[in-house]
Amino acid sequence: MFLGVIVPGLLTTLSASALSGTFNLSGTLTATATTNSWQSDMSPFTADMFTTTGATGSFVGENGQNTIDNQNIATEPVGTKFTNTPFIVFDVLPGLPVLDINFISPGAGGSAGCTAAPAVPQTCTPTNLGGSPFTFSNLQGPMGIDTTASFVFSGVTSDGLSTWQGIFTSAFSTPFQTVLAAFAPGGSGSVTNTFAGTITVTPIVPTPESSPGLMLASGLGLLLLSLTLKKKYRSDRTQQ
Repeated sequence: MFLGVIVPGLLTTLSASALSGTFNLSGTLTATATTNSWQSDMSPFTADMFTTTGATGSFVGENGQNTIDNQNIATEPVGTKFTNTPFIVFDVLPGLPVLDINFISPGAGGSAGCTAAPAVPQTCTPTNLGGSPFTFSNLQGPMGIDTTASFVFSGVTSDGLSTWQGIFTSAFSTPFQTVLAAFAPGGSGSVTNTFAGTITVTPIVPTPESSPGLMLASGLGLLLLSLTLKKKYRSDRTQQ
């Protein structure tokens, strides 16, 4: 009876609530060869902000304008896990853990099509010192060749209890060869376009391990069991 009372209490004390759920985000992204910069798609078009919609689970109530931090390839390289860095902060209803980014997936388009004549279908991941997260795809649109650019970010929550993945896309009404001309000699050196994405947050399944509280409860349980068996043994001996 004693053990049945103490163990649930200890488990309640030791457990914590992990974030879970999904939300959509939209805004404007400016990409250079080494940085990503974000901006709201709603007036007054604030820098480092995005629009949250369709929030579920832990994120219900966060629809609106929230903070998103910029990336720099010098400290957040593509294809290599890096130090957890704040990425998304929830401002609408403050209090949720921050989404830290620690991995930027490399693009999977290959470089062969990047300088080829525009065609459909066709893919490209630009050759870039430090890698590129973008997979460009030429698709047939209603008026000609359109392009989608996709990229994937991932990380953990700042409390370490959940992981997250974000899948982003950006659409252009021109072939990606035209988009990438901005990085050629004489180009502007940057591309700005609207984006959309979905973040999925999943609790980490903990690995069972012995905590001091559970060890204490187990020890007490074994002690009670030992005393009970000894008492029964003595009673059986007396009856003999």
